[in-house]
Amino acid sequence: MEIQVIRDHLDIVKLQQKMNDIVFDYLDTSNNYPKAMRGLNPLYTQVTTYYKEYLDNRAGELPSANTYWHLFIDCCAKLCYFLAVSTYYSSNELQKTPEKVEQLLTIAAYSLPSIDQEENEQLLSAIFALYSEVVKDEEKTVSLRNAVLEQKGAVKQCMQQFKLFVEHEFTEII
Repeated sequence: MEIQVIRDHLDIVKLQQKMNDIVFDYLDTSNNYPKAMRGLNPLYTQVTTYYKEYLDNRAGELPSANTYWHLFIDCCAKLCYFLAVSTYYSSNELQKTPEKVEQLLTIAAYSLPSIDQEENEQLLSAIFALYSEVVKDEEKTVSLRNAVLEQKGAVKQCMQQFKLFVEHEFTEII
């Protein structure tokens, strides 16, 4: 399902709804990680492509930290986390975990805004727990945690982190 772009903005309500449906159907209730991954991957691709094109059309200038962009970056962080979870548990977790999972968890942590709100605080804890399990390096986990907490979930910084991630994503593809 392609999420519409209306007046230069991705339809966040539809994106959130689609993501929530996939998470509920395939992660929360059935642990069908491969199906969740197949559902979340196109959303992830669309979101990263949209953000890159949006920034490219504005010479890389970040959008203002208004309500729309706060919701956008919040949704992106959660999408990255759920995609990391589904990817990690789809593969045999005893095998070498793909670097992609580590990258997704890192950007999920860095781009999650309002980390002082209870829901996002709990999600951040879940991100760090899985990150620790994936990288198996407590020092690296503590370093990430400290850097994210220092950023304090400021929307503008979250968007900047996501911008750097998306730019890196697209240079890897080329």
